[in-house]
Order: sequence, then C-alpha cells, then structure tokens
Amino acid sequence: MKETTKLYNIFALKCPRCYKGNLFTRPGLFVFKSILKMPERCSRCNQDFHIEPGFYSAALWISYPIVLIIFVPMIFFGFLLKETYCLSLEMMLGFFIIICFGLQIPIMRISRALLLHFTIHYVGSGNK
Repeated sequence: MKETTKLYNIFALKCPRCYKGNLFTRPGLFVFKSILKMPERCSRCNQDFHIEPGFYSAALWISYPIVLIIFVPMIFFGFLLKETYCLSLEMMLGFFIIICFGLQIPIMRISRALLLHFTIHYVGSGNK
C-alpha cells in the first residue's frame, strides 16, 4: 500500500494533515504504556490534535462498527468450528474473550485516527 494513501496513514497512525508526524507519543498499534497519550501538536506540520474538549468521545461511535466487522464473522466462524470439530462453547468463548482483550488497544487507537482523518484533510508537505 502506498504511503500517500489515507488508509495506509490511518493504520500507520500518522497525522491526517501531513502524513508524516505521529498521532501518538508511542507509535504502533500494540502499545501497553501511554495507550492514548497524544502530543498537543504534530511535530511536522504543527496541526493541533486537541481540537475541542470531548472531541475523542466520538471515537467510541467509530469503534463500535469496527468491533462488529471483526467479531460478527468470528462468531459465525466459531459456530462453524463447533459443528465441524465438536469444540465446546466454553473453550470458544474463552478464545474470543482473549482476542477481544488483545484487539482492544489497536481498535481504540485506529478509532481516534479515523476520527481525525474524517475531520482534518490532507494538505501535503508544501502548504502549512
């Protein structure tokens, strides 16, 4: 995927204005310290990331469809495995819970990146 595409920069957690600066103080999807800590501004283009109080509460509404897209097919796959391999429901439920906890941090970070990319548009490296 090209580094100039919006989708790439959402998953790379890059600034929506310049596609170069990091959205979070600790880059990456799987981070276990300072999970949602963001700098005040982009280090490259000076874009303000703290747009208004409560702005990132809308990321909750973005994360909900992401969870549905991931977990509804996984539930159907679990029922298929249960019928095919006679696996217990308790074992599959435990497996799904572990996956839910494992994907919680990346989903929260991607939701914030999506929200910023929906509201702030790419300007490029030439214009500030």
